[in-house]
Amino acid sequence: MDELNKIILKFEAFAKRGDGSVVPFSLDVWSPVDRTQGDSSCRVDCAFLRERPFQIFGVDGQQACELAIDFIRLSLIDRAELIDANGNPISLPVIEWPPSD
Repeated sequence: MDELNKIILKFEAFAKRGDGSVVPFSLDVWSPVDRTQGDSSCRVDCAFLRERPFQIFGVDGQQACELAIDFIRLSLIDRAELIDANGNPISLPVIEWPPSD
C-alpha cells in the first residue's frame, strides 16, 4: 500500500518552443493504481500540456507507466524540445515498474 499515491517520477527541465522561447517544464507521474475493471491507470501532472492532472490507462501498471511517458513524448512533438539549464537537449526518462529496489 505504500506505493499508492506516491510520485514515481518527478522530472523537471525546460521546454524550448519553436519560436525560441523557453519555459519551465515539470512532469509528475504517480504510481499505477489497479482498477476494478482489471486494468491500471497512472495519474500524470504536466501543466505544460494540460492545466489539470489526467489519467493514462494500461492493461497493467507497467504498461500504464510506459504509455504515460509515450503520451508525453508524442505530445511534445512539434510543440517543444526539452532542454537542461545549459540549453542542451535531454530526453524524458523511462519509468521502471515495478521498481527494482
